[in-house]
Amino acid sequence: MHGKIMVYMDSTGRGTVMDNAKIFFDFNGQSWHDKKSMPSVGMLVEFRADGKHITGIRPSKFQEFKEGDFITEQDFFRTAGDEELEDLQNSRRSAYITQLFRTIDFDTMDAIPLSLTIPQAIQKYFSGEILAVEALKVSVDNIKDVPCVLDYFIVKRFLIKAFDTLLFMDNSINQTQFASIRSIMMHLENSYNDMRDKQKLLNIVKIFNETFLSLQCHYQALAATIDQRKNRLASCKHQLKSTQMEHKLESSKPKPDAEKLQKKQERMDELLKEINYFEETLKKLEALRADFYKKNYALFENAFKLSREKLFHKIVTGLNMCATIMDRYIWNIALKSSGVKNSYFTRNNIENSFCVISFAELYLSRLDKSSLNPTDQKLLAYVQKITKEHRKKFLVVTTDLDLLTKIKIQVFTLNPYFIVKYAPKKVNYQSLMRDNNFDMVYLDEKNLWEKTADVILEGKNFDRQGKTKFKLL
Repeated sequence: MHGKIMVYMDSTGRGTVMDNAKIFFDFNGQSWHDKKSMPSVGMLVEFRADGKHITGIRPSKFQEFKEGDFITEQDFFRTAGDEELEDLQNSRRSAYITQLFRTIDFDTMDAIPLSLTIPQAIQKYFSGEILAVEALKVSVDNIKDVPCVLDYFIVKRFLIKAFDTLLFMDNSINQTQFASIRSIMMHLENSYNDMRDKQKLLNIVKIFNETFLSLQCHYQALAATIDQRKNRLASCKHQLKSTQMEHKLESSKPKPDAEKLQKKQERMDELLKEINYFEETLKKLEALRADFYKKNYALFENAFKLSREKLFHKIVTGLNMCATIMDRYIWNIALKSSGVKNSYFTRNNIENSFCVISFAELYLSRLDKSSLNPTDQKLLAYVQKITKEHRKKFLVVTTDLDLLTKIKIQVFTLNPYFIVKYAPKKVNYQSLMRDNNFDMVYLDEKNLWEKTADVILEGKNFDRQGKTKFKLL
């Protein structure tokens, strides 16, 4: 059946479809059968139902109805499925082509009108991928305050790790708030994989013929005219050959019939005239067809490659945005979660915020940097670039672990890539100040091993750049 999505909730994956009789049907995420796109309000769909519950649903091939499509939105709702609607469209197109074939004087035609523009044909071909991109209805404002946009394919495994760890540490978290962004990521990645896998198998000639040329009504009418005239030419040549043989036989008789010879000669002259007409007009029509094909194929090939490249880039950009937004969700929730606070931030050896880059750093810290595989080398370079551009270092000098956790959360709230180190004793303080350049050092005056002024002076002696600030707690 055909219908339109009237209600859809990203958080639950549930929605409602209305058919032509204004009957409503319910569906959920399990019944959605399209890997490259996700449901949205207003989307036209093809579905199967058991009673008022949808058992299978997917986006229709037909999402818009424009002049020249030969079908309307009413036809959409009156047909049982896309196959029936496509047959109706093809039938009406064929009838229109037949009408053009019968009524147009192609001998006077200098150019073939377009029934479908090249951008429309390309949009039709990439309809699934376009739906996947349009599903990401997130404005730039939603990520403008992040330090950087993440590379989805580099951080993907750590994004999954961060998400799973978050849920493990705090089972009270409502996972539905992640449902929409995770669904969008899944559909975008499916589109990405599909476009990537088809790259080596692309046959632009076939795509041009199927998505553009076959839908050009005037071109198809011209092709039919050429075929008809070729058949007529062949028939005329055959008739001429037969008439010539009959003329020759009649003239070879002892007493040839002059009247018959005259009629045969007139018929031969008539056939020669027709043959000359068909040969001359066929040259013109073939040239017209060839020119149309050559000109439009060149334009189509360039536009197709450019459109595909742009769409592929949009999908990659969309995946990067999704990774960044999901990482932002994880980071924000972790900062407010008591479960994460108790099991993550209170550990003395956890210096990083709860975010994707932190999990990537933890993974890299366990590896031998001199024998990394190409994937891990790329990851290391990527993490180093982000930390170099966005990291600031902070030091908390205290033995109060509650105070340490409080400062960590305050610092991590400013930026997920900031790092907070911890010095409970003088030896730790000296070692850290010697090996690092800190932007800020927090001093817990109640728990220092000597006078505050002496601790600050000692710290400044280690500060080679003279940029470290000290703040008393």
